[in-house]
Amino acid sequence: MAKAPRVKGEWKRLTVQAAAFLLMNPKLNRFFLGSIETGDTKSVCVPGLNCYSCPAAVGACPMGALQNTLGRSGKPAFPFYALGFLILFGLAAGRWICGWLCPFGWVQDLVYRIPFFKKIRTFRYDRVLRYLKYAVLGVLAVGLPLFSALKGVLVPWFCKLLCPSGTLFAGVPAVLAGGGALRVGFLFWWKIGVLLALLVLALLISRPFCRYLCPLGAIYGLFNRIALTRLDFSPASCVSCGRCEAVCAMGIDPKTQFDSAECIRCGRCSRACPTGSLSLRFGVRKKEDHK
Repeated sequence: MAKAPRVKGEWKRLTVQAAAFLLMNPKLNRFFLGSIETGDTKSVCVPGLNCYSCPAAVGACPMGALQNTLGRSGKPAFPFYALGFLILFGLAAGRWICGWLCPFGWVQDLVYRIPFFKKIRTFRYDRVLRYLKYAVLGVLAVGLPLFSALKGVLVPWFCKLLCPSGTLFAGVPAVLAGGGALRVGFLFWWKIGVLLALLVLALLISRPFCRYLCPLGAIYGLFNRIALTRLDFSPASCVSCGRCEAVCAMGIDPKTQFDSAECIRCGRCSRACPTGSLSLRFGVRKKEDHK
């Protein structure tokens, strides 16, 4: 049985991820009540993919906010708040949010740690499939909600058809708790199938949803080159041992792709580096940082 590559200090990141989940979902008793938390804070976005309809949630998912604004009252509206929020957190942290704060990212990390027959770092069509998340962003999170709004209907298509975080933390608890008049039909079982497929893939591939389908990761990744939270590489001290590449959660080479939109700034590579050539830092990057 193959085990995921171990890195020192990884438990600290997993603890931060668990704490982030609890901060965004503190009303845990509501998982058993079949009702969602309400209040003024539900109009405030949280950084990760954390469903508004999760019974314990005290905030809103930025992707849900984006879709709902685009189709508000059946008429398209410019999502000033959602975009401003995404730009602010993108500039400050980029995909560090994916690596440290996202609840479904945490779930995938835990599943990947389960020993399985073979762990797959990359495969033939891996690079091509990574572009799917931009299609999901353009079609499901923006295009179709806008089209539906023009038809006078509000439909958050990404949430409705794909989002595994919403299925796991909102849909399943609602069904198990009774959910009042909730009717379980084809759409629910479709999303259960998507969720199960992603969890099975997560046994083999680290973070398959983050790599291939997450529109929020696609947005944050656009800021990685200029975000204040950054990965620095010092080639002068690098001994090309390959340890950073072997432990990378996103299957990239941190030495040459430290600014990649795929990097989730998890810090695994910097902790595995024996010479300290890679480091996770916060601040404005200087020109001489990579000389």
